[in-house]
Order: sequence, then structure tokens, then C-alpha cells
Amino acid sequence: MDMKKKILTVGFTAFITAAMAQTPVDGSHYAAGSHGIKGGSTPEPGLYLEDENLFYAGNSSQMPGHHTFVYVQAPQLTWITGWTFLDASLGMDIQVPLEYREVSYSTSMVIPFGRVVNTKINDDQFGLGDIKLEPLILAWHWQHFDTTAAYSLFVPSGNFSAGRLANLGDDEWANMISLGGVWYPDDKKTWAVSLLHHYEINSSQVGSISSVTPGGGFPAYTYHKVPGSVYTLEWAVSKTILDNTDVGLFGYYQKQFTDGSAATVTFRDSEVAGIGPEISTTIPRWNLTASVRYAYEFTAYDRPKGHTVNLAITKKF
Repeated sequence: MDMKKKILTVGFTAFITAAMAQTPVDGSHYAAGSHGIKGGSTPEPGLYLEDENLFYAGNSSQMPGHHTFVYVQAPQLTWITGWTFLDASLGMDIQVPLEYREVSYSTSMVIPFGRVVNTKINDDQFGLGDIKLEPLILAWHWQHFDTTAAYSLFVPSGNFSAGRLANLGDDEWANMISLGGVWYPDDKKTWAVSLLHHYEINSSQVGSISSVTPGGGFPAYTYHKVPGSVYTLEWAVSKTILDNTDVGLFGYYQKQFTDGSAATVTFRDSEVAGIGPEISTTIPRWNLTASVRYAYEFTAYDRPKGHTVNLAITKKF
């Protein structure tokens, strides 16, 4: 393998593993599909504690034998106040995720005398992820429509190391604007159609340029990630089938507008789309809501494709 091929191989591996490590949202802080049915609506005034648990398993054809497993437990405290602005209820929330990430792939290397050695590269890590602060939520409620607008800030609190497989954070501050709504076609609101948009703007990574010497005869290279943005669309259709129980179908599409480069290789425009069922039920006497949803990612480009299971329990105080 000549020097140019070595540089391209190491550069590709460095970038793609860093991107894969952010699964299920490579380069994005927001996990697509996190809101599910009626996601464009905000609850009535009160204090809510939500415990969200996300499981993800995916593979990518871009790397031989690639596999990613992610578990995220993300407690979120939400306060919808009794105050109003422009006829909208004011609210805020904070989410502190704890994450476990495991990433592996197969690789080969040519050693002296022309021999090819195959090996399995893997990495795993558990700890605090990037904290989300949402200081502004505006919620409107009408007879047949609910509308929500919000601003979020993601703090680079998760551990990050350039070139590592299983990073817990993105090492960058990010701003996100959300806008969504729910349409209730019937007067009893047994049917609901939801749309929710997110636009995330990522800043430069704190250590945006990192020189790495991988060893094994490979030359040093530079890993660099430039600022970019991510758009996420979530949709859902649901029906109330029993008192306080809803079933529905939800889906999402997420596209990353971020250039990344390693050595002389540039990657951009990763995207993914998924769809799946959800069931949600409320126990009024306990002020408790529980939901479970599953999503199958039927298409993906420049990122893994896999399966997501999301379990959430919310308590109103």
C-alpha cells in the first residue's frame, strides 16, 4: 500500500468513526423520533418529570463489520408556567442524558512480506452526554389546533476525543429552533395529526483541529470538523382507542448539512429516515403517562441504518 492510499485509508477511518460515534444522530444532538405522536403539542401548565430511555442498534455498509449500540437514559424536567406571552403559555425544560455507546468494525492492514492481517476494532464508553437547556417554550392551544415553538441550547458536557469510536458528546455548542403543531380533525380530539420541525446550528468544535498519529507505519493526519446544521422533520398520525390510550404511526427524516474532512477526504449531507408504531397511555389518578415506540430506519446515507426503541414515563406534579 503506497503512502497516498495509507493517508486516504486512515483519513476515511478517522472521520467515519467519529461520525458513527454520534449514532443515532451523527453530528446532531437531537435524536430524530424523540417526540412521537402528538409531538407538536405541549401539555397544560404544570411541572413534569420525564424519564426517557432510548435503545439503538445499527450497522453501516460503509465500513466492514460495522455495528453500533447506544443506550441513552435522558431525565427531563419541564415546567409549563401559568404565564402567557402573545396568548401562548410559557415554559422551559432541562435534559441531562446518561449514555452508553459501543462501536465496532473490521479492518485489515498490509504488514511486511505482503501479509494481510484482519482485526476487529471496538470501543465503548459510559457517562454524561451533552446537556440540553430549553429556556423558552411557547405553546398555543385552540379548538382544533395546538402549536409549539421553542429554543434549545446544547452544552458540550459529554466526553469527546477526536478519532475515538464511542464519543459521548460532540464537543461543540449547538442552538436549535423547534416549531410544530397538532391538528385534531374531530371535535372530541380522538384523531391527531402532528408535524414537528427542528433546525440545529452547530458551532465549531472546541478542538476543531486535531493532529493524530495512529502508529503502525501510518503517517500523522489532521481531523477537522467545520460548523454545520441539521434539519429534522417528525410526523405522526394517532387515534384514541380507549379512555386515555392512543395508538399511532410516526416517522422522521433527518438531514445533516455539515462538511467534515480528514486528510484529503471530505464527507457531507448524511441523512436517515425511519417509521414505526407507538402506543401511549395515561393513568389520571397517578398523573402518569407511559409510551413505547419502535422505529425501523428504511434508508440511510453516510451514517448507520438500524432500529430504535424508545420508552418514556412522565409524571406530573
